[in-house]
Amino acid sequence: MEDLRRIIRAFERSASSYDDWYGKPVGVYAFKSELNGLRSLLPISGIGLDIGAGTGIFAEHLSTVERIIICLDPSSNMIEKAANRGLVVILATAENIPLRSGILDFAYMVTVLEFVPNSQDVLNSINPVLKEDASLVSVFINRESAWGSLYSKRAENEESIFHFSRLYTLAEVCRFLHESGYDIEKIVGTLTSPPDKPSDEIDLTSDTSKAGVILLKARKNCA
Repeated sequence: MEDLRRIIRAFERSASSYDDWYGKPVGVYAFKSELNGLRSLLPISGIGLDIGAGTGIFAEHLSTVERIIICLDPSSNMIEKAANRGLVVILATAENIPLRSGILDFAYMVTVLEFVPNSQDVLNSINPVLKEDASLVSVFINRESAWGSLYSKRAENEESIFHFSRLYTLAEVCRFLHESGYDIEKIVGTLTSPPDKPSDEIDLTSDTSKAGVILLKARKNCA
C-alpha cells in the first residue's frame, strides 16, 4: 500500500506540467501514434472506462456522442484536470474500481501497468465490471525497444515519474492477462521510429519486436 501511495504522490506533484510533454515533437508523435492505435481497437459506441486517465487527454479525443468514456484516476490533481475538460471522472484506484458488475462495454489503459505495484490486482479488478463481450485494451511501453531503453534511463532519475515504473515485455503482459481470465484477441505495435528521431508518419504494425509501444486487445474469458 505504501508503494501505491508513493506513486500517487509522484503524479500529484507532476499534474501541473504533465500535459506539457504532449506539446513537444516527441510527445506529439507518441500521442498521435497511441491515439491512432486506440481508435483502431476500441468499439465505436458504448460506455467505457479510461483506467489511470490522468488529465483525460486520451478520453477527450476518444469521446463521441456514441462512445462515452469515464475517467478513473487516483490522483486528485490529475483527475481535476480531466474534469475541467468536461469529462466524467471518478477518483479511485485501478485496484478498487467503484462500479457495479457488468456495466462496461470496454475499458482501456495507457501506460498503467508500468506504474502499479501489482498488475494482477488491477486486471482482476477490471474483469468484473466488464460485460461478457467487453474488451480491454492495454497500451504499454515495450521494454525491449529503444523507447524502453529511454524510459529505463529516465527511471534512474529520482525526480522522474519513471523512477516509480517497471517496464514489461509482450510475453509478460500476455501472461498477466491470461492469469487474470482474459483471452488475447489482437496485438499491434506503434512508435516504430526511435525517440530521438520522431516521425511524421503514424503507423501500426503487426511486428511488435521493435515497436516502442504495444497495444494489446483482450476479452473476458467467460468459459
